[in-house]
Amino acid sequence: MGKRKYFIISLLLVICALCSDFASKACFSKSTFLLAKSSSTPEANKTQAKTESEEFLHKGSIFRCLGIVFAVLGFFFWIASGFWRGKRIWQSLPLVLLVLYLLLLFMMV
Repeated sequence: MGKRKYFIISLLLVICALCSDFASKACFSKSTFLLAKSSSTPEANKTQAKTESEEFLHKGSIFRCLGIVFAVLGFFFWIASGFWRGKRIWQSLPLVLLVLYLLLLFMMV
């Protein structure tokens, strides 16, 4: 594989990591919304809302773990591409997106 293929794969993996982070945040916020909504409903609906909330929480954690895997693989492919030695600014785009991903990872919903 050439350097360019590794670079493109790393860029795609980092973009997938960002999309996975957005999906996990959406699932976490949906879970929080369902829990807040269940506080004003009758007792019969609270258990159903709680189970739906737990399902979204589980999906969110899966998306978060998947995003971390994509980010780590993207970083390794970026190192394997050898573009980190280059002088062009666009070649550091996966690294900038990885830093953005790390910032979003620690951001609250």
